[in-house]
Amino acid sequence: MSEITLQWIQLIKLVIIAISAMLYGFGGVSGKWKRRFIAPCVIVAGMALVASLTNSFNWWYVSVLPLLIGAYSIGYGAILFIDKVIKRARFGLACGCAFLPVFWVNQAWTLLFLHIAICVLTSVVAGVFNQTGSARAEETLIATSTILVPFFTI
Repeated sequence: MSEITLQWIQLIKLVIIAISAMLYGFGGVSGKWKRRFIAPCVIVAGMALVASLTNSFNWWYVSVLPLLIGAYSIGYGAILFIDKVIKRARFGLACGCAFLPVFWVNQAWTLLFLHIAICVLTSVVAGVFNQTGSARAEETLIATSTILVPFFTI
């Protein structure tokens, strides 16, 4: 496969990540089902597409779907600061671990730990302190952080 083709595949990954992050964000405005079900379906379908394009498809990638639906369904709202931190960290950990099959198939253990750290830190820092200026930016940032590293592992 040519370098030009491979670069176009990277663009496809970014587009899928953007669409998924927007669905996650729209689910925060109304219709949680967009976040909990449609976004994970787009993510897994996108992973399957990218993996098929690069001849690296593995059926284990499909197992990310129920894991990600579960992670995206975890509530993280709270009143007390410590509860916010704990719930956001739990959410980030679940999102990070949802992609375990991708990292396992590709034997990318270092990236797994990086991904989990990014998910937990982004969820806690952006979610608790929200210095982005809006909930829309915060949710899009958190969603992007939950999918970015796994997509570039494929």
